[in-house]
Amino acid sequence: MNYRVADNNSSTIARINAQRSRLSVLQERLSSGKRINRPSDDPIGAEAVLKLRTSQKEIEQFQRNTQTANQKLTAADTSLNSYENILDRVKTLVTQGLGDTATQTAKDALATEIESLRSRILNIANSKNGDDYLFGGTRQNAPPFDPATGIPAVTPATAQFMQIEPGMNAMAVSVTAETVFSDSTATIFEDLTNAINALRGTGDPTADRTSLEMTMSRLEIYRNLVTNAHAQIGANMNQTEIASENLGNNFLAFSEQINSIETADFAETALDLAETQQALEATLQVAARGRRTLFDFLG
Repeated sequence: MNYRVADNNSSTIARINAQRSRLSVLQERLSSGKRINRPSDDPIGAEAVLKLRTSQKEIEQFQRNTQTANQKLTAADTSLNSYENILDRVKTLVTQGLGDTATQTAKDALATEIESLRSRILNIANSKNGDDYLFGGTRQNAPPFDPATGIPAVTPATAQFMQIEPGMNAMAVSVTAETVFSDSTATIFEDLTNAINALRGTGDPTADRTSLEMTMSRLEIYRNLVTNAHAQIGANMNQTEIASENLGNNFLAFSEQINSIETADFAETALDLAETQQALEATLQVAARGRRTLFDFLG
């Protein structure tokens, strides 16, 4: 008489392998602290994490833009403060030159100091921020003014713009020399040269006095240009601070989302690990008993 013995070895081996694989995953999860260590652990979750990390990379680029913009704006604001102080000093000197008691010797000394201040203003106008002319705008192949004569560059410049936040318009990161050191009439360097010549005397006292009075009027215009530039720079610096805070908050929010998807629950993972180990041991015991029973049956 033939006996047919049911062979459950294949299903038992498959169960053991599955439990061992699950055990390996849980051990890795417990060790790394992550629920997703490779895309196959959770394809949908892994894709979501990848998109979130890509968004964070974009935010990091905008954060770098924000830092660069803020640094340029700060440098421009500091330089304009120096320029503003020099204008105030020039105004004081010209006022002294207009005094009726000023001797020619005193006027010559005033002219010499204004000449020195003119050179300082020229250095400010042509100052650099790294490799870029601070007030050069889009024209970076030449200084805003000739270092020797103070003549403006032939090619006009427009402000440099930079996007500092997703979905927002680009923002000017400085002001151009044309909007601060000159207007449609003349440049500060031309006006100061006229004042210097008038103080030293051209041979026409009346014309010299008129020239100094004109310089006083022009100094007020330049003072207003600086005030306007400060206001624009200040507003843009505030915008960079707001953008920096927004970007930081968004980066943190994405990090929290990533953690909620990717991070393993320690207690839950430890419990699953213990249960899987117990299940594997039970399966191995059952398989061992099944082999002994079969051997006994076969004699």
